[in-house]
Amino acid sequence: MTFLDQIVLHLKEQLGDELEQVCILVPSRRAVVFLREAFARHYRKTIWAPRMMAIQDFVREQSGMQFPESLRLVFELYHSYQACLQAAGQGEQVEPFEQFYSWGEMLLRDFDEVDRYCVDAEQLFTNVRDLREIEQAFSLPEESLQAIRRFWESIDPGRQQPTELQQAFLGVWAFMLEVYTHFRAQLAQKRLAYDGLAYRQLAERLESGQLELPYRHIVFAGFNALSRSEERIVDHLLRNKQASIYWDVDQFYLRQTGRADNGLMGLPARFIQHYHEKWKELGSTLVLHDMCAQQKDIFLTGVPLRRGMAQYAGNLLAQKKLPQEALRQHALVLADENLLFPLLYALPPSIQKLNITMGFPLRQTTVYALLMALTRLLRSMRSDEGLAFAHKETLDVLNNPYLKALDPQLSEQLQQEIHEKNLVFVPRDFLAKKELPPLIEHVFNPPTEAAALPQYFEGIFEFLLADAQEREDHLEAEYIFVLFTRFNQLQHILQLYTPRLSVVGFSRLFREVMRASRIPFEGEPLQGLQIMGFLETRLLDFEYVYVLGANEGALPDSNSLISFIPYNLRKGFGLPTHEERDLLYAYHFYRLIQRAREVHLIYSTALQETGAAGEASRFVQQIRYLFPVHTGIRVHQRQVNVPSPYLEPQGIHIRQDEQVHQLLLNKYLARQNGHAYFSATALTTYLTCPLRFYFRYVLGLREPGQIEISMEANTFGSVLHHTLELLYGPYRGKRISPAVVESLKKQLPAAMQQAFREHKLGWGEELVGKNFLLKRVIEQLCTQLLQHDSLSQPFEVLHLEEKAAFAHLIEVDGQHFRINGTFDRVDYLPEQGITRIVDYKTGQVKLDKADIAVADCFADEQYKEAFQGYLYAWLYRQKVPQARIQVGFYTVRKLSEGIRLLNKGELISEERLAEFESHLRQLIGRILSQDFGQVADEKKCSYCPYREICNRG
Repeated sequence: MTFLDQIVLHLKEQLGDELEQVCILVPSRRAVVFLREAFARHYRKTIWAPRMMAIQDFVREQSGMQFPESLRLVFELYHSYQACLQAAGQGEQVEPFEQFYSWGEMLLRDFDEVDRYCVDAEQLFTNVRDLREIEQAFSLPEESLQAIRRFWESIDPGRQQPTELQQAFLGVWAFMLEVYTHFRAQLAQKRLAYDGLAYRQLAERLESGQLELPYRHIVFAGFNALSRSEERIVDHLLRNKQASIYWDVDQFYLRQTGRADNGLMGLPARFIQHYHEKWKELGSTLVLHDMCAQQKDIFLTGVPLRRGMAQYAGNLLAQKKLPQEALRQHALVLADENLLFPLLYALPPSIQKLNITMGFPLRQTTVYALLMALTRLLRSMRSDEGLAFAHKETLDVLNNPYLKALDPQLSEQLQQEIHEKNLVFVPRDFLAKKELPPLIEHVFNPPTEAAALPQYFEGIFEFLLADAQEREDHLEAEYIFVLFTRFNQLQHILQLYTPRLSVVGFSRLFREVMRASRIPFEGEPLQGLQIMGFLETRLLDFEYVYVLGANEGALPDSNSLISFIPYNLRKGFGLPTHEERDLLYAYHFYRLIQRAREVHLIYSTALQETGAAGEASRFVQQIRYLFPVHTGIRVHQRQVNVPSPYLEPQGIHIRQDEQVHQLLLNKYLARQNGHAYFSATALTTYLTCPLRFYFRYVLGLREPGQIEISMEANTFGSVLHHTLELLYGPYRGKRISPAVVESLKKQLPAAMQQAFREHKLGWGEELVGKNFLLKRVIEQLCTQLLQHDSLSQPFEVLHLEEKAAFAHLIEVDGQHFRINGTFDRVDYLPEQGITRIVDYKTGQVKLDKADIAVADCFADEQYKEAFQGYLYAWLYRQKVPQARIQVGFYTVRKLSEGIRLLNKGELISEERLAEFESHLRQLIGRILSQDFGQVADEKKCSYCPYREICNRG
C-alpha cells in the first residue's frame, strides 16, 4: 500500500465524508494528481472532496500577491541595487544590467532563502568589525556564534589587511541590507512577491492573528526538511488544533538513528525525528513502513558505457514484456537528466504510453546551439573598417547543422575561402558577394544598434519555425516555439524596463535568459511508463524502480551551492548548506525504494575526465555493505559488459614501393635549381614517427591549420623571433656591448609593434584578451634576454635568421640530398675566438645531461634539440671549416638561466661531427628504403595532427 493510500484511509477513518472544509497540502503538484486518484479509488461514491494542493500554491493563494517570473524580479532587484548605490554617491560603480543578471539571479535566490528561513537580515548583513560585537549583536546558540566568528576572523580588518578580493566582498556586503530593504519595499508597492517572502509573511500573519484561513482543518502530508517559515506555519496551526501532519518514514532507517555503528543509514530520518519529537502531542503521526519485512530485490549494476545505462534499462523492460496496464508501476528515475534522450531511443517499441515529468534542457538541442553561436557572432562584430565578424564565430555559425543543411556545398566553399585568405575577421562585404540562402543572408546582416536586435532574432525564429513545419519535424518545431516564447518574454520585460543595452549587452543577456530554458513533456500522469527526475519522485511509490546514473556526483547532486552568503554565515544563521542538501537526498532515496519490490540502481563505470573509474553513488555503497543479511532484502551485484559496435582500429603501414620511393626522390633529390631539403624538423619528425613524416613531408598533407584570433604557440614563437631579428638586424657584423643592449631595450616597443602588425595581430587597443597577455609575456621575455646579453662578454652578431646560407649536400648511395636549417642567431666571441650558434626555443629543451652522445640523438626523441644543435654545427663547419663552435639555446621556460649550452659549453669536436655525419647518412638511407609505420607508443600521438587518420584520436 502506498503512502498516499494510507493517508486517504486514515482520513476516511477519522473524518468520514466530512471533507469539504479540509485542505491537504503536499510538497509537489505531481503528488496532488496521485492523491486525487487515491481518493477516487477509496471513496467509491460522490462526496465533497477536500482541497488538495502543493504547499507553494497554498502559500501563493493566501498571500494575495502576484508572482512574476525570475527575469522580471531580477530587473526589479537591479533597480533597487542601482538606487542604493546612487543614493550613496557611488552610481558610477553600477555595472550594466547584462553583467548584473547572472549574479542578480544568485542574489535573488539568497534573498528568497533569507525570507524562507526567517533570518534577521539586519543581523546577517551586518559588517562586524569588532569580534567582541558578535556576542552582543546576535542572540544565537554558541555553535552558530562560532561559525560567524570563524567567518569574520578570516577577513577582520582589525587584525590584518584584507586582500583585494575580501575588500571587494566587503564593498558589496555593505549595501546588501539597503538593497534587500529597498527591493522588498519596491515589490510591496507593486503587489509583487517572490516565494520566500510569501512564506515568511504567511507565517508572520498567522502568528499575529492577521489571517484567518478558510479551512477548518489542514493536513500536511509527506514533508521532510522544513524551512523555518514552513516550520512556523505548521507549528502555529498544530498548536491551535487547526492541523495535523503525517510523516512517511521507514522503520529500518528510523531504528538506525543514534546508533554509533550505523554508517550513514541514520541520516534519512534525522529531520522527521526532530519534528515528530517536537509535535507528537499536537497531531504529528508517523506513517510507518518496514522495508525489511517484505521481499525485495535490489540490483546494483555497473555499466561500462555511460549511454549504455539507457540501453541496459531498455533491455530490462523489453525482457519483462509488460502489458500496458502494468507500466504505471514502473518508474525510470534519471539522476542524470542528460540520459533522457538516450533512454527514449532505447525503450522497446512495445511501450506505447509514457509519462515524462521532467522538462528537457533546451541547451542540448541544435536550435539552441545555433542561437548561442549567433550571440557569439554578435559579440565578435567589429565596425571600425566596415562590418566584420571574427573568423571562429563565423565558422561556428556556418558549421551549425541548420545552416549547413541549407547549402552544404556553399558552407564548405565559404569555410575554405576564409582559411585560404587567412581572414582573421570576415567582412560582411565578402559574404554579401555570395549567393546566400535567405536565412544565412539574414544571419550575416545583423543591426549595429541594440534596439533593432529583437526584430533580427524574430526573423531568425520565423525562418526556423517555417522550415521545421515544412519538414514536418514536430519535435524540432516545439523546441523552436518554446525558445521563441522565452524570447518574447524577454522582449516584453525589455519594453517594460527599457534598460540601456549595447549589441554585446543584448546578446549576453539573450544568452543568459535562454540558458535555463526547458521544454515540458506532457502526458497522462496516471498511465504508462513513468520517467522522472530524482526529486520529482517525492511522495510517489512504485513497485519497480530503475535509477539511471546512480553515480557519486549525480546522486546526490554534487553541484556546489551558488550563493553570495559565505558558508560560515549560512551555517551560523541557519540557512541550508550542502550538508542539509545531502540529508534531503538521503531521505528521498530511501523513501523511493522502501515500498518497491524490485529496485535497479544502474551506474556507469566509464572513465571520468580525471582518468579514474566511474564511482557508484554513496547510496549504492551503503546498500552493498550496510543492509543486514538476515532481512528479506536480496542484494544482487552485476557488472555488465556492453559489446562495442565499433571494430578495433587497424594499424597503418605504408610500404615503400617504387611509387613511394619515387615520391621521396622527387621531393628531396638535389637538382640544379631545386629548393627541397631535409630540415632538422623533418628529420626529428621521422625519428619520432615515420608515418607522421610520410603524411607531412612525402604526401604533403597540411597539418590542420587555424586562423588565429588569439596568438597560438607557433605564432607566439614567430613573433618572438621576429622581434629579436628586428632588434639585432641593424647590428649584424657589429660588436654588441652592454651600451648597445641598453639602446636595444629602448627600441623594443617599436620592434614589437612592427612584429605584431606584420603577423596581423594588431596593436594598442586592438590587443585584447589572450593577445594582450601574450604581448606582455613577449615584452618580458625580450627584456630578460637582452638583460642576459648585456651581462655577456661583448660579441658580434654574424648571422640572423639565415635560411639558405648554410645549405649543404650530402651523398647517400651515390645520390645527393640537400640538408638545411634556419639559424636564429650566430655570434662571434672575439675574446675566446668561439662561434656560438644560438637558437630561441618556446617549448621544453632537454639539455640536462653534461654529455649528450651523438648516437642518443638518433635513438631518443627527447634529445631533438641536441640533434638540431649537432646538425647546425655540422652545417656551419661545412662553410667555415676553421670555426670553433658552441651551440646554445635561449629557452622561454628557463630564460632566467640565460643561454643553455649543449654539453655544458664544450666545443663541438671534429670527431663528434664526423660521427654525426655517419649517423645522418644512415638516417637518410632508412628514410629512402624502409616502410613508414605508426609509432608504438600511443602517448606520442596525443598532439599529432594526424591522429584522427590513424584512429588514435
